[in-house]
Amino acid sequence: MNAEISNLVKLQAKDDQIRSLESRLAAIPKEVEELEREIATEKKNLKAAGDTLAESQKQQRTAEGELSAAEEKASKYQTQLMSVKSNDEYKAMQKQIDVTKNEIGDLETKILQGLDTLEELESKRSQGERELTEGEKKVSGMEKELDEEKAKLEAELAERQKARVELLSVIPENLFGEYQRIAKTRGGVAMAAAVEERCQVCMVRVRPQVFHELKLGDKHNCGSCTRILYYVEEEKAATT
Repeated sequence: MNAEISNLVKLQAKDDQIRSLESRLAAIPKEVEELEREIATEKKNLKAAGDTLAESQKQQRTAEGELSAAEEKASKYQTQLMSVKSNDEYKAMQKQIDVTKNEIGDLETKILQGLDTLEELESKRSQGERELTEGEKKVSGMEKELDEEKAKLEAELAERQKARVELLSVIPENLFGEYQRIAKTRGGVAMAAAVEERCQVCMVRVRPQVFHELKLGDKHNCGSCTRILYYVEEEKAATT
């Protein structure tokens, strides 16, 4: 492999590394956003649980107030019952007492059921609070790890970019221009290894004469994908 092609292969390796680092760096903010969305969802769920509990507590207080009023009314009817003058009045008052007792029974059942509901809702809210605390702790740790990873990646990216600039200084401008044109239309990959008379990117066979000339260090492009070919021995290709 001649020096110019060798430098292009090195450039491709650095560009691949830079592209990979940039891709990872671009993904980190999205991961942070996803973590923050998870916490926001947990907070929303906790608020909903708290609102439901507050509404249930309000309904429970209302039922308790209604029970107190019904018991007071029943006691009043009992007192009035002692002073009725006729049988008809007695029956009417007794009917009112029975209706009030039924109302009291219904309210007591409602209050008991409400207590069970409150217990369940309070448990759910407490669980939500624990999950939120644990989630915030976990997210905080993960965000710290992502920040550390970002700093390392940025430092590594700066190194790779510096090395790329240094490498460009020894690559002829016309050759670099060709490299850029091919890379732009081929997903960033301008170089392709040729192993056993085959382009290893598009897997189209290379003509024997061309392959022979590649072995001698000549420059050729793949007749199919147009990438710049470079010869790699079969044994070396197998190990890489």
